[in-house]
Amino acid sequence: MRFLLSSASLLLLAFSLLSKTSEPADPCSKIKNKNDQKKCYMNEYQVADKQLNLTYKKIREGLSDPEKEDLKKLQVLWIGYRDGICEGPMYSSDESGIETIICKTGTTIERTKYLHHVWKFSTVSKEGLGSYTDGFGGSLKLFRDTSSNEIQFSLEVVRGPTAHLGEVSGNWTPAKEAKWIWASTPGCNSEDPDCCLLEFQYFQNRIEVEEISCSAYHGARAYFGGSYRYEFKQKK
Repeated sequence: MRFLLSSASLLLLAFSLLSKTSEPADPCSKIKNKNDQKKCYMNEYQVADKQLNLTYKKIREGLSDPEKEDLKKLQVLWIGYRDGICEGPMYSSDESGIETIICKTGTTIERTKYLHHVWKFSTVSKEGLGSYTDGFGGSLKLFRDTSSNEIQFSLEVVRGPTAHLGEVSGNWTPAKEAKWIWASTPGCNSEDPDCCLLEFQYFQNRIEVEEISCSAYHGARAYFGGSYRYEFKQKK
């Protein structure tokens, strides 16, 4: 399978992402009593959750009604995504529940950053070059190849509590109509197990991706489909 050939680099990515949420944070890790330590981590989570709610409400104030509905739907999906990871097999073996709390704190902080970086409505370059994220472990990048001067895309995903991975890349050559289909091999179809077919639709600040057929390029529980929003760079 094509996916297996490129999984090594993604394993490193998955490990780095997941280790960030499981690494104990000071000062709670220095507390010896488990009950007191758990209370400390819970306080950190509550602070992170409060900050996320404040950020969410502030961003909603500047959105149109349809945009508010989109954000609400994505936020509900994210809560399920967070709980699926943090309450999944990677953390459930910890009977104290501390690892789950740490995971939820980390993912909540990352979600707040996501809302700050992504849910803005500044102007994107005409070609749309840059990084996009779906907020669920999916990363889409558009860049110009220096040797061919053509625009390329790369799409990487790390999905679910067991970190199923996927990676695909190719030429970014959208058709004039709103939607266009990218094929890993010209003329291949969904009946071909090695064929990857992705439907792209470009909007201002976001790219919608629908996976028609691409199972050879990702793990069993991974997927490429999603709403990828542009990541604006932070001002220093």
